[in-house]
Amino acid sequence: MIFSGFGNAPAHMSFDRMAEAVDEFAKISEEEVLVQTGHTQYQFKYARTVKFMEHEELLETIKKASLVILQGGWGTIAESVDLGKKVISIPRRVGQECNHPQEEVVRHLEKMGCLIGCYDEKQLPMMVEKSRTFIPKQLPKGSAKKLLTEFFDSL
Repeated sequence: MIFSGFGNAPAHMSFDRMAEAVDEFAKISEEEVLVQTGHTQYQFKYARTVKFMEHEELLETIKKASLVILQGGWGTIAESVDLGKKVISIPRRVGQECNHPQEEVVRHLEKMGCLIGCYDEKQLPMMVEKSRTFIPKQLPKGSAKKLLTEFFDSL
């Protein structure tokens, strides 16, 4: 099972660009694709969806997933990386889909070998293929605050 999560951004910042890419991938995927849609307005046709999950259920779902496809918010990325999962992250665009720099965070974590960044949602099938041989690196325990502080100081 492939899990995709959209976080809890408000509906006016619906991430339809990622939603459509994940749904189109679900149409051709041999694996089931389960999506936690959050407030995303896109109407999925091919992926199985749930609006929200309790945190424990979310973590259990991530543990079971062969691959996790996420927006660029830090929370679920950090938990997925911490669980040793293969992560593809499609960052939201500042001003259109979010209010903070997701792309910079994703690029930084990609450079560290923690995830695969997907900056053009049309490339998602290619990134999924790339993930098959990707071995994610974990962040050292206790480093999240330091990592983020150093990163934001560098902007």
